Amino acid sequence: LAGVPGFYRDAEDDQWTFFELKRGILIPVRDYAGRVQGMQVRRDDILKRKFRGVSTADMLDGCGAEGWVHIAGPICEEMLLIEGPLKADIIYALTGISSFAVPGVNTLRQLDILLSAARSMGVKRFMTAFDMDMMKNHHVQKGFRNLASILNEHSFPFGTYLWRPDPEYNGLDDFIWRWCLQQILPAAA
Repeated sequence: LAGVPGFYRDAEDDQWTFFELKRGILIPVRDYAGRVQGMQVRRDDILKRKFRGVSTADMLDGCGAEGWVHIAGPICEEMLLIEGPLKADIIYALTGISSFAVPGVNTLRQLDILLSAARSMGVKRFMTAFDMDMMKNHHVQKGFRNLASILNEHSFPFGTYLWRPDPEYNGLDDFIWRWCLQQILPAAA
């Protein structure tokens, strides 16, 4: 387990141990083959920085977190590019739309590396869908400009999905649930 974020060896008994998870949801971050390359935790009862990469860098034989790109669904010619592995999984489960998910709007180093190989995997274009706080949050706007620059450097055409900003559905996952599925499900019942 050496080199796997989240695991470390207990100094007392030399046994491999998984980090102590406080209250929250453990989210796998998968590569193109579905292998877990890292993990995030969505922490309960936290207002800011709810999502954190799992790191055991300061533990015996532990490993630090990396800003891995999560891939939800099979690789397609057009991929959604979104913020957050959990959102990507939700969108894929609800719609079947495959996506690349960066861990945060300003965590793009691993995306830059992945895009070097994306064309050989069959990707031809992207549709971006950062959260709608992009309209007023300068940190998200900066992240989006950096994303656009990286996509342009790799010669990937892209478009951007926009929807009406509303606190109830800031993310595309919330919007899809509210306006697509909730409109259909009551009628089918």
